[in-house]
This record gives sequence, C-alpha cells and structure tokens, in this order.
Amino acid sequence: MRAELLIALLIVPLAVTACGDDDGDGASLPTVDCTPPVPTFAEVRAFRSNCINCHSIQLTDNSRQGAPVGMDYDVYASAAAVAEATARTVYEGSMPPSGGLFPADKDVLYRWSLCGAPP
Repeated sequence: MRAELLIALLIVPLAVTACGDDDGDGASLPTVDCTPPVPTFAEVRAFRSNCINCHSIQLTDNSRQGAPVGMDYDVYASAAAVAEATARTVYEGSMPPSGGLFPADKDVLYRWSLCGAPP
C-alpha cells in the first residue's frame, strides 16, 4: 500500500507540470515543463527580436507584411490572447517566416505560451 501511494505521489506532479503534444485537433504542440518559475512576457526575447518586425502595434498597412492587425507581440494582452497559436506556429515552423529561432528562445516562448502566459 505504501509503495502504491509513493508511486502515485511521484507520477501526479509529472502529469501536472508537463503539457503539450496533441490537443485533439491534429496539430501538435511541444512538450514543456511548467514547473515555476515560468517566464514572464518581458522575458520572451523572441517577441522583441523577431515577432515585432511584423506584429507591432506601431506598424500599419504594408509595413505589417501581412500580419493580422491586432496580433501584436509588443502588447501583452494581444500576445496572451494568441499564446497557444503562437507556440503552435513556431513549433510547426511556419513562423517566423524568415527562419527559425534560437533553441533557447523557442524554449522560453513555448514555456510562456503553454504555461499560462504570465504578464
């Protein structure tokens, strides 16, 4: 009985702190560890180094290069509203269109996006 309890106590935290893979719609997400501390919005370097080149509230019309108006990564509420979709497009490789991000930057972006998108 004690061994079963110990095993249950060891397995449950793993299930709670890891998320990702497939959300049921066929599109996969990376598996991330949501153990605190989770990066904050300000710590997602990729937003500043890549995303805001097209996804900025400061940009208009053609300077957005096709980025949807209102999907801005220099505004927390806007970025948080599309957090999971952002992780998915980066993981699938469709964003950024200029090429991939550094692995460390992807990791921070995934953890922020899939672990609650803290401000």
